[in-house]
Amino acid sequence: MKTILRGLTFLTLMLVALSASFAQTKEDVIYLLDGNQKKGKVVSIGDDIIKFSYTGEEVQYELKRQTVDKIVFSNGREESFRQPSTESANTSSGVMTNTANTGSNQLAVIPFEIVSNDQSLTTDAMRREIQQSCVDALKSRSLSFQIQDPRSTNATLTKAGIALSDVANHTPDELAKLLQVDYVVLGMYDIENRGTMSFGSGNTTYSDKTKDNKTKGTATQSNSTYTSTSYDTKVQLSIYDSMGRQLFSDTREPFLGGLDSYKGALKTLAKRISIK
Repeated sequence: MKTILRGLTFLTLMLVALSASFAQTKEDVIYLLDGNQKKGKVVSIGDDIIKFSYTGEEVQYELKRQTVDKIVFSNGREESFRQPSTESANTSSGVMTNTANTGSNQLAVIPFEIVSNDQSLTTDAMRREIQQSCVDALKSRSLSFQIQDPRSTNATLTKAGIALSDVANHTPDELAKLLQVDYVVLGMYDIENRGTMSFGSGNTTYSDKTKDNKTKGTATQSNSTYTSTSYDTKVQLSIYDSMGRQLFSDTREPFLGGLDSYKGALKTLAKRISIK
């Protein structure tokens, strides 16, 4: 009998220890709008800032509330921070009506993705430069879109923790909701460095020439060389609505490639946009 009681006591203690162990391993999980997760303990939730600590640490970290999608607490409770979508569909007429975000037919041009065998060209400065050229090309058309200031677009992406080089990992509808616009423009600039070619020329002049022989005297030589880099380029441009539907997509390969050949290509692509 005593043996049975000892066995039951030991089993009870084991169950209590296991329960405590499981309870200690439970974590709060913070889901961010950019797809990342933070696991640990949520300390506080303020109007603008959410404070948390990683598991096993006492240091407190801060997250901007606007970058958080939702929090799933260790007890199973879930709290959402995503702004409610105002998209509506007129199913009776079979027409999808986009009233999301601004309702002002606003469009945002996302910094372009750059694909190149020359890594010195895949910089954020280059992405922003192409983005601005695309904005200028669209503004030259009589389109009804209100184009969001690129600086506002980029600032919102940065605050959400999205690097310009990481934009391709996010869907058009995610970007539209984050930027609170009705349409987004996504593009890619493919530029291949074909190599460099050097050209040179020389010239010889003579001083102290004689009347009978123009090649006599002191010879002075001058040489000049220059180097040219050849590129093959391609620009791809797509427009999506806030529901992720593709409304326009086209590609342009400039005949004469150059670092800034995207400017002419974007103007051509802008002229091809048929949506108003």
